[in-house]
Amino acid sequence: MTNLVDRNIEARGGADKWKEVSSIQLKGRIDVGQGMNLPYTLEQKRPNKMRLEFVFDGESSIQAIDGKTGWKLLPFLGRRHPEPMTENEFHMAADSADLYGLLYKYKERGHAIEILGLETVAGRETFKLKVSLPSGDVRWVYLDKETALEVKVEALRNLAGRKLRVETFYHDWQDTNGLLIASRQETQTEGDKKSHFLTIESVEINPKIDNNRFTMPSLGMAVARQGK
Repeated sequence: MTNLVDRNIEARGGADKWKEVSSIQLKGRIDVGQGMNLPYTLEQKRPNKMRLEFVFDGESSIQAIDGKTGWKLLPFLGRRHPEPMTENEFHMAADSADLYGLLYKYKERGHAIEILGLETVAGRETFKLKVSLPSGDVRWVYLDKETALEVKVEALRNLAGRKLRVETFYHDWQDTNGLLIASRQETQTEGDKKSHFLTIESVEINPKIDNNRFTMPSLGMAVARQGK
């Protein structure tokens, strides 16, 4: 077990290298359905802070977590004022606030890991790992037998009142300052015949990001920004 996890961390750049990471900024394009690929910026900061912002029809949509709570601003849905995430929305978005992946320092973070055996995924022979989180949620991580990098991560999500399996495939691992990051992610949701893609076009390691970026603005501040 430990050897396999160590191989994964080493393949992604090594524990010492990841220990130095306090924040990341990713920019690229995100598939939001109906053939639309929109520019986005994803900011992650330790501990457990995340802000995803994309532009649609000239207006910015935002989903953010400040480490404890989450909020959203979705003008393309007619919701032009910041509002708290629902419990389920926060639950789903929390994974995006994780800088390091499920296996990094898993014992210290209270993650329990079980190896379930070998399985072929996307033409690759992989080790299938069951990762049980402190929240009680479970993730299934598939590591390439040869490279020890993630090929796929599975989760069960509450979507439209149903528990659906969501699979995220990782492609095109690229080296950024000694860290390996998958530059293309493909998401498939149970019952949806189409895959949705997220591509990473630029990566900045340890940018200075003000904590206010992750905090829900007051209504007055939001209106002022829109007016500006």
